[in-house]
Amino acid sequence: MSYFTLERDGANPPVVLLHGFCQSSAYWEPTADLLAAAGIRCVAPDLPGFGASADETGPYTMTGLADSLARLLNARGIARITLIGGSMGGVVAQHFVLRYPECVDRLLLVATGATTADPAAALAKADAMEAAPWDEAAITPVVNGFFLHPPSDAELARFRSVALKAAPSAAVEAARSNAVNDTLGQLPSIAVPTMIIQGRHDRARTPEHGELMRERIPGATLAVIEDAGHTPQLEQANAFHEVALPFLLAARVNGPATGRT
Repeated sequence: MSYFTLERDGANPPVVLLHGFCQSSAYWEPTADLLAAAGIRCVAPDLPGFGASADETGPYTMTGLADSLARLLNARGIARITLIGGSMGGVVAQHFVLRYPECVDRLLLVATGATTADPAAALAKADAMEAAPWDEAAITPVVNGFFLHPPSDAELARFRSVALKAAPSAAVEAARSNAVNDTLGQLPSIAVPTMIIQGRHDRARTPEHGELMRERIPGATLAVIEDAGHTPQLEQANAFHEVALPFLLAARVNGPATGRT
């Protein structure tokens, strides 16, 4: 695979970090840096159609992106990973662990869900996106919606630039696939240690989305980050990493999981 990956050297198995809709690996840079400081290898791809991988071909469905990750890992000779997925990346992560369970030893789902509250409304937004010019006016409300507390003007400009790099056709196809996604009934088959983290004030993926997943994934835990929206790893980085890093590092202490928690 030729698409772009942000990488940090360290020990295997690597932590793979998947970004959300109209995002890129840039949203996971602080987490990757902290894990690398602990000696852990990190691989954060720009998913096909997004960021610096905008020229990569589809399909851009949730299952298509999961299969694309499998091809990337195979090309790198990576047999097993710890997987983090945020927002849309969390949906892709669900499909990946369901399709390739032998490849995942630990799963962290962030600001995501297994279903969409109003699929019809989400599909209508995708239709409107397809009909509108792909420009700053179109993506500004998308990027602003990621944050309860907006970052600096420079950071917002950077994230708008990231969003604009997405291929419009990829964004529309991914949005439609995400809108109708329903993995809720399959979650009980996830058999690796799983943590779910939601922002208390996330308007796109509320804590209730996290609770639905926690109820269905055997042994899963749920943490809610206060005073955070859809990007808790950036908005409340200290609180997020205080919760996430012990979970991610536990595999290095306890060894790979072999069954349900």
